Amino acid sequence: MKIKNDTDILAAIVQASNCYATRPAMVLDDQTYSYQDLFGLAGSICETLSNIKEDIIGITAENRMETYASILAVLLSGKTYVMLHPDYPTERNHQIAKQSGIGLLLYCGENGNIVPADISTRCVSLLSHRPSPYSIIIPYDIDPDVPAYIIFTSGSTGEPKGVPISRKNLNAFYKAYRTLGWELDENDRMLQMFELTFDVSVVSFLYPLTLGACVYTVPQKGMKYLNVLDVMERHRLTFAAIAPSVLRLSHPYFREISFPDLRYLIVTAEATDVNLLEEFRSCIPNAIVINLYGPTEATIYCTSYVIPPEGAKHHNGMAAIGKPFQGMDYMIVSPSGKQLPAGETGELWIAGPQLMRGYWGAPEKTAECFVTDPSGKLYYRTGDLCQADTDGDIIYCGRKDSQVKIQGFRIELGEIEYHVKAFYKHSCNAVVLPVYTTDGSCELHLAIEKEIEDTENLEQYMQSHLPSYMLPKRIHFIPCFPQNNSNKIDRYRLLKYITQ
Repeated sequence: MKIKNDTDILAAIVQASNCYATRPAMVLDDQTYSYQDLFGLAGSICETLSNIKEDIIGITAENRMETYASILAVLLSGKTYVMLHPDYPTERNHQIAKQSGIGLLLYCGENGNIVPADISTRCVSLLSHRPSPYSIIIPYDIDPDVPAYIIFTSGSTGEPKGVPISRKNLNAFYKAYRTLGWELDENDRMLQMFELTFDVSVVSFLYPLTLGACVYTVPQKGMKYLNVLDVMERHRLTFAAIAPSVLRLSHPYFREISFPDLRYLIVTAEATDVNLLEEFRSCIPNAIVINLYGPTEATIYCTSYVIPPEGAKHHNGMAAIGKPFQGMDYMIVSPSGKQLPAGETGELWIAGPQLMRGYWGAPEKTAECFVTDPSGKLYYRTGDLCQADTDGDIIYCGRKDSQVKIQGFRIELGEIEYHVKAFYKHSCNAVVLPVYTTDGSCELHLAIEKEIEDTENLEQYMQSHLPSYMLPKRIHFIPCFPQNNSNKIDRYRLLKYITQ
């Protein structure tokens, strides 16, 4: 049966749950839960939430059915959820709890103390909930401007920034996402590999439920990328959205990996290395590959690029991000805010119904990152450098903060990284980090995710491909780069490591 609701994601999920009550909804740690199981537990949590006045609900991020049922319950109850991760530093969880104003915490296990005692928050253990008898759940009549969730991203001042995504934003995303041409139904098996504190987990969990499909999560213990490969292979997944780091770490096993059932591979969360992706093609012979891009502020994804088998458009090996979603608009602008023509590189600004209106309780941060054009249209300044080609595709060129000046020359760090990866035949990752000395001058340090050192030959290769002012001052070989919760390289921690 085709789910008809194409404008309201929660209504579509409820409709699917009623149609497919006995079908599998989720597989967690090899245990299967039906839609009846999931919504029975969500209904029980909804009953608890209906008796409280608190609107901001904290949920501990764990790979448990209770956690996912809580997300649904909060959304269906017309409230707002905020994820707190038990493995995150205590100080970060405290900052998030305080900034968001969490009034109630839903937790599992022994994580009831994740919110500090000086914040007046009630704590309810999910382990005490028993599923209600399954019945049709009707979502509350919800104000579309009420946040569905608040995601906290890293801030330059060290304080996380709260990104509130309203029901209106989420439904605009859902409507646009459905138009991308997916051929998916209740028989599909779809991956959820992302931390629940990262917004790609929202679509990885919720969208399959609108279809009556089954969501497969990744065990938290062990090496994450190996767990991803294992789940994809054993359960013969048909749809997977993954971070490029999974491909990078899996590279030594490409000749052993085969996913013939996979029909869609989404690469997301960071820039995609087109050479690495090309090598991976032989592992996914029947899959359409799509690069999806979007900052958290624009509700998960806002552009898409189907990567053709014959090769992707790219800049310094980074795949293009394609065209904007239906209803979304963009400009590429100069430092002065002037719109640039096709072929010229500038900062990407985005606008449209998926865009949040401002950071949670932080008007000064909102003023820094958002701008209104003369017509009154609100744009988010992404900080990403892009250019539009003659086909209307957006070519990703790196971050604004990945450009430095040395000896008066403007250097794009991605160009150096591209040549280093080429030397190693794209079998490892490389990051160039600017290190500023006490006199204010800038030195380039190269970090390579590799155990075996080959400094002399690498230096000779770089000297033959790069001008002298672009050559790194020092080279560091590191077996495994640190990653943040979004499966992106944690450049801050990497910089601390190489300079300590």
